[in-house]
Amino acid sequence: MRQEVGKNLVFVLFDGIKNSVFQSQVLAPLMGMLDAHSTIQITLVSFEQKRPSDKDLISIIPAHERLHCVISRRTPFVGKNGLKIASYQFGKLLAITQPDELIARGPLAGFVLLHAMRQLVGWQKRHGNASVAMPKITIQARGLCAEEYRYDRSFKRKSLLKSWLYKIVYGRLESIERDVFGTKFGLKDVVVEAVSPALKDYLIEQFQADPRLITIASKDIPQTLAQPTVVQWRAEVRSQLGIPSDAIVYCYSGSFKPWQCAPQTVQFFVERLRVEPKSFLLVLSGDHEIFAQELVKAQVPTDHFRVLSVKAAELYRYLAAADFGLLFRERDVINWVSRPTKMLEYQAVGLPVLHNNTIAILEKDERNVSSLQLCKRCQISSNISKESCCARSCSVPLSNCVSG
Repeated sequence: MRQEVGKNLVFVLFDGIKNSVFQSQVLAPLMGMLDAHSTIQITLVSFEQKRPSDKDLISIIPAHERLHCVISRRTPFVGKNGLKIASYQFGKLLAITQPDELIARGPLAGFVLLHAMRQLVGWQKRHGNASVAMPKITIQARGLCAEEYRYDRSFKRKSLLKSWLYKIVYGRLESIERDVFGTKFGLKDVVVEAVSPALKDYLIEQFQADPRLITIASKDIPQTLAQPTVVQWRAEVRSQLGIPSDAIVYCYSGSFKPWQCAPQTVQFFVERLRVEPKSFLLVLSGDHEIFAQELVKAQVPTDHFRVLSVKAAELYRYLAAADFGLLFRERDVINWVSRPTKMLEYQAVGLPVLHNNTIAILEKDERNVSSLQLCKRCQISSNISKESCCARSCSVPLSNCVSG
């Protein structure tokens, strides 16, 4: 596999530039490439359901003489035929740009890219240009598209008709993943970049992906911040928010959406506070009003929590005030193979992640702590019985999330 960076890179995505992780997981790595390689030209191709306004484009994507943005219309999802329309549009761009390297984010963008490349290769063979060099191709696997669709729909009320339609869409998404990560397109040396070893194993077992061509993503991981900066922020934020210097601060960063186990996290903290009086909960969320109501409802004293909505640029500063980052999820394959953005943010400021054994990559890292391990520590250090600590702190509040 070639490892060098091409001088003419085309990056294609299908989930839009307004996606919550676009800045950190797409744009930041691309800007890093521009800084590291003075001759590289990058074309970002985004298929959008609705074209962003010029104001949005300017605010989201910074001006750079070697970064070019192409916005193309995305048709409603109907399966492979709709993606082939996008592929036809993308193929025209390929003929013009003639890139050295192609990167697609996710299986839908991957299908568009691979289908366009297969058509281009076929055209070259028919016209006697079979010796033309192939660009380096990478498909970024950031999760499981069909399973995420299934999981998202599990929270919605549905009629028999909708259930039937959901199954059809699920099947089409899974078929696309099988084509992209398997050998359907017949293109050589297509690299798949998985976010975790667990996802790599899943792609090999379920879609017969070539293990020799799967790498683990690392370029989109935020850099760890300097310890002196973190220490300074810790003191500043604790003073600003009135958090005692000896408090054990648990931080939850995220929304109040069901899949993030926010209510269970609140219940977990209620039990932690009962056995650990110096506990303090710092919530960083756009859903600050809902969180505040939930904490008051749970009778958490107001001097033991703060709920804030902070700007993205200030996130790390506030995370630095904590001792643990909280990350609970339901037991589901989409969580098991994931590499949550929140995990990366916690780790960037050196926080151990307190989890509930539902994310494989967290279990492998000794810096992190499972909620069951934390309860065992309480039992040892505080002489608290298993019935009043482990059973209550873990099994009851996280009945839908924590593993047994």
